[in-house]
Amino acid sequence: MTAKKLTDSVYFLPGATNIGIISCFSSTKKTNEVYLVDTGMSASDAKVILEELKSLFPKEKGGYSIKAIISTHSHADHCGGNKYIIEKTKCDLLATKKESGSIQNPFLQAAVIWGGNPIPEITGPYYEAEPTMPTKIIDAAVKITLDDSSEISFFPLPGHYFEMTGVLYENSKKEKVLFAGDAVFGREHILKYWIPFLYDVKEFKQTLDALLTVEADWFVPSHGNAITRIDETVEMNKIAILSTEFCILHILRNQDLPFEEIVKQVADLNNITLKTAQFALISSTLRSYLTYLAKDNKISYYIKDNRLYWHRKERC
Repeated sequence: MTAKKLTDSVYFLPGATNIGIISCFSSTKKTNEVYLVDTGMSASDAKVILEELKSLFPKEKGGYSIKAIISTHSHADHCGGNKYIIEKTKCDLLATKKESGSIQNPFLQAAVIWGGNPIPEITGPYYEAEPTMPTKIIDAAVKITLDDSSEISFFPLPGHYFEMTGVLYENSKKEKVLFAGDAVFGREHILKYWIPFLYDVKEFKQTLDALLTVEADWFVPSHGNAITRIDETVEMNKIAILSTEFCILHILRNQDLPFEEIVKQVADLNNITLKTAQFALISSTLRSYLTYLAKDNKISYYIKDNRLYWHRKERC
């Protein structure tokens, strides 16, 4: 991986999870102070990040000092490299309040997906990062001013997970870069994973609308290419969400069904062959869709013969 330059001081390192690099040369400390946005899935990703920083900021140009890691949220593919980098650099770790609890206690990731004590297939490093302790809680009121007067602020992006944050950089030239986390998925990613993990469907849809109000020169989703326009990518994500909503309503058009039958039919209609871990992820997401549709008064649920059934209120 080679970092791609977005402004004079901002880069992103493309990978399975894109990494943001925000830098500022400190005239007092005579070094490049760096803020990382996420750290990838593992110590291996962390090592790649540190090697890339050596290349970007060689010793003859002052080298670098990592001031802080900013975790957009607590999923393992975003904070899996935290422990290695913190141990090597003693940098700070910034996260929102709700995400901090999960970063400190990563076993909660699989517990949320499974709804109980999880099976082994969803307890590996993809689901549970090494625990780390955030040193500062961030929210929309927090701003970080760098030595060159550029500013880092935080933009709430809930929906994909509990309290995900976007990271917005603006310099003195009014150039802006938004690191959007998993608030929106790149075109290639959403086409490949048509039913991405969501915790709260309503909030995710509201976040997509909120992204359209952000003015920036670059938008960097965690999965996908950096883009200069967000509207087309947001529209693609909206289509994917509506497609899954309509799929569920179609399945329930003339019969009430228990949950696992809904999972099977959604997978069949989308040509998805489920393996164990994927079954757990999609099942968790579909529960979120069912909750959303029930709260939107489009479906209801009831118990019959010790099974929970889902019912579409308006039949076709």
